This record gives sequence, structure tokens and C-alpha cells, in this order.
Amino acid sequence: MVRRSVLTMFAALAIVLGGVVVSTPAGAVVDSATIVSSPNAGTSNDRLLSVSCVSVTVCVAVGYTVGSVHETLAMVWDGTVWSLVSSPNAGTSNNELISVSCVSVTVCVAVGYTQTGSVDETLAMVWDGSVWSIVSSPNAGTINERLLSVSCVSASDCVAVGYTQTGSAYGTLVMVWDGSVWSIVSSPNAGTINDWLYSVSCVSATECVAVGSTDTGSATETLAMVWDGTVWSIVPSPNAGTIFDRLNSVSCVSASDCVAVGRTQTGSAYGTLVMKWDGTVWSIVSSPNAGTINDALYSVSCVSVAECVAVGSTDTGSATETLVMVWDGTVWSIVSSPNAGTTFDRLSSVSCVSDCVAVGRTDTGNSGYETLVLSLTGPVPPSTTATTAPSDPVAPAFTG
Repeated sequence: MVRRSVLTMFAALAIVLGGVVVSTPAGAVVDSATIVSSPNAGTSNDRLLSVSCVSVTVCVAVGYTVGSVHETLAMVWDGTVWSLVSSPNAGTSNNELISVSCVSVTVCVAVGYTQTGSVDETLAMVWDGSVWSIVSSPNAGTINERLLSVSCVSASDCVAVGYTQTGSAYGTLVMVWDGSVWSIVSSPNAGTINDWLYSVSCVSATECVAVGSTDTGSATETLAMVWDGTVWSIVPSPNAGTIFDRLNSVSCVSASDCVAVGRTQTGSAYGTLVMKWDGTVWSIVSSPNAGTINDALYSVSCVSVAECVAVGSTDTGSATETLVMVWDGTVWSIVSSPNAGTTFDRLSSVSCVSDCVAVGRTDTGNSGYETLVLSLTGPVPPSTTATTAPSDPVAPAFTG
């Protein structure tokens, strides 16, 4: 799956930048996690919330930096170094970029929210390879709304999801981008109290899956829906526990092959939650936990039905640490992953092509959070006598 030249590049980079490498035995989709140096825009708090890669040398990551207010944060990877790029803010109050999806080196879309007074409003931007520009995005209500995820299949076909507030209740929010205009699309709610959509993955303009959670009044349960190009429909999704189940991320390689991840609560502890969609039914798949207190998965990226990587965090009791898991088509396995700090490290997003990049935040003790980037690579394939080199699989859609 991973070419030796790519592994060599990251190994050299780790030496030059003083990266930390942690490896596990070969044979997994990903078996090595390396910290890669990443810049910070400020001196107090910087967080990366999403990453999207179109190749091993082209990735874009977004989040926010904290000064007197929250401001948008964006950086790009050129195969050698991560560099900050200027990103605008819609107002003078808080602005955050929560998700990004790229379809080429010069076409990325990022979404999040901006504050007007005390009200949250949707925020959307486009990247042309040189400049980020804010594009107008509508709001479904007048109180609070945020876009939490975006998935693009082309420069003129993107879907973004999140939530909108009506009175004291939250409901699902879905928008589509045609390359020029964002439009709100009607989306259902499973309950009457609170419904949120945290992630969306599209494999075509007429095939998308979105996941999140719904509040029944007595419990938080998983929420899943599908898009056929015309209508969003809720599809039943199971729950592993009886108190709290939430799906944070979904990645699809086809309309009938999706993986969703999140967390479930058993007693007072949280554990990882993984589900698989076959185009008809969602099924819970067994997933391990690194600790006994709190484990959560925040993002998943699949390049085939037998190759997925999920990331999140685990609570050791004395610290929050990175968590990386891989799917080989049969079983989920934990891959050892390094931590840049001593008290808090969390991975919020992962994007895979032939390699994977995961981003998040770390507390290194320098009076706030700093950006965190991990390079996730797989074993070097055995030598072959084939005359044609095998192609690296590429996911049809990248999600935040």
C-alpha cells in the first residue's frame, strides 16, 4: 500500500525535525505513527480540527487560533513542510473552521461558524491553491447554527452538514454547494428535542451519508441518514449502550460501503464505537479500547472496504493521549501512536490516500494548546517481479 520512497521521505523528515516515531509490527494498513512539526499562528491556543489530502504531498488542514477572540487557522503540506496560509474572518468576534474537503491542489472548501454578537452563523470558504475567500452561506434560523462537516466530489458538488437552533431545540442542518451558491436542503430530525449532524461523506452528487446523534429525552442515540440527490432520509442505526451513543465521523468508498465511528457510554466510562453500512443496514463492529476510563473516535478515513484508519483519544487517568486504530477488513486493531505533550494530546481528524495524515492539538505546557500533526504510514510492500507498479488506492471523497 505504501511505497518505499514515501516512507523514506517521512523518516528523513522525522530526523530533520526531531520527530518522534512509534512503530508496531508490519502487516497492518498503517503500522507507524510519526509526529511531524507543525506551526502555530498564536502564542496561547491553536487547534487543528480537520485535514484533507489529495496526495502524499498535498494536504490542507484547518482549525482556529485563540487571541482576544477565536480566528480561523489554515495550513498546507507540500510533502516537506507544513506552512501557515492566511485565512479571513467574517467578523470581529469568534470564527472557526471545523471541516475541510479538497478535490484537487487548487480546489478546497472549508466550513465552520462565525459569531455576530452572541449568535453563531454558518461560515464557508473556498481555496484556489493560493488564497482563501469567504463565500456567502445562508442560515436556517436566527439563533445559532454551525456547519461541522463538508464533503466534496467536485468543485461544483459539495454537501455540508451541522445543526441549527430553533427555540431551545437543535435540529439538523444540510447545505449544498454548486460552485457558486450555497443552498439549504430540507433534512429530517429523529426526535423533537435535539438532533445534530457531525459528519458527511459523499461518493457522488447523488450519494451521501451523514451521521450524528439524537436526543430522546432519556438518552443520546446514534443518528444516520442518506441522500439520493433529492431527499434526505433517516435510516435506523443501532446503539451499543443505553445512556450515550454518538457517531462523530463517516467515510464512504461507495454507496454501499461506509464506516462510521464515535463513542458509546457504558456505566461512567466512554468507549469506542464503530459501525458499518452495507447500503441497507447499519451494524455495530467490535472495536478495542486503549484504556479503561474514556476512549473516543473522532474521525475515520477509508481508501477501500478493507483499509480504514480511525483516530481519537484515550484517557489514561493521568493524561489524555492520542488513539489510532486500523481496519483490515476483518478486525480493528490499535496502533501505537506518540504524544507531543505530557498531559493532553487529541487527534481530531484523519485523511488517507496511500498514507494518512492525522491532526489535532497538544498541550506541551507552554500555557495553551498547540497544533499536532501525525504522519501514519504502512509497511513497505514485498518486492515483486511485476512489470507494472500497483496503483495506490484513493478515497473517492475526503471528509473532515
